[in-house]
Formats: sequence, C-alpha cells, structure tokens
Amino acid sequence: MLHVAFALLLVAMQAVGGADQARPVAGDPGISSMVVMEQPEYRVLRDYAEPGATRRMHSHDDATWHVFTLVTGQLVLTVEGESPVEVTQGQVLHLKGGAKHTFKNTGTVTATIVEVFGKAPKP
Repeated sequence: MLHVAFALLLVAMQAVGGADQARPVAGDPGISSMVVMEQPEYRVLRDYAEPGATRRMHSHDDATWHVFTLVTGQLVLTVEGESPVEVTQGQVLHLKGGAKHTFKNTGTVTATIVEVFGKAPKP
C-alpha cells in the first residue's frame, strides 16, 4: 500500500503551486489546505504554513496510514506522546493512521506540505 502512497506523493509534489486555491484552516491563522485528490482508498492534501504559523493538534480519524512530506521550508512536527522532530525540506515521514499531531513553521518562508492518507475500505 505504501508504494501507492509514494506514487501519489510524487504526482502531488510535481505541482508545488496552488496556494491561491487552498482554503484557510479555521482556528489556525497562517495555515491553509486543499484537497489535491480524494478517492475511496486514499486522500492527498497540500497544506501551506506561513512563517511562524502553527497547525493545532489534530488527527485524520479515517486514515489507516499517513505519509507526511515537507516539500518546501522547515518546521517542527510533534506527534502526541512523542518528542518534537525538526523537519527539513524534502523529508518524508510515516505517521500511524489517526495519530494526533501538530506542526509549526520555524522557517522564514512559507512551508508546503503534502500529506497522503490511506483509508479503510468501505463494506
């Protein structure tokens, strides 16, 4: 299944632009997000975090797996119950499906994040 995520991630990363199509995330100033692709088996999001912006602790409850890629910028990612991790441009991280997490842009440029989520099959 992760090979599917990797292929989708490569496709999503080819189009770094599109911040003008992203919508602000309510309650998180400086954070915006857009759905790149939504299918029954997976979802691809592109997020933008302005310098200093923080995405509050949240989870993607329908995710069975989660691939988090920082395309541009730098940030600190914290997964609930774990130590914060500094993430640099180009890093790809695997999070458990449904893991609560937060991130903060610690750089001087807007961070671009691509997230790919696996979803449980519907009966």
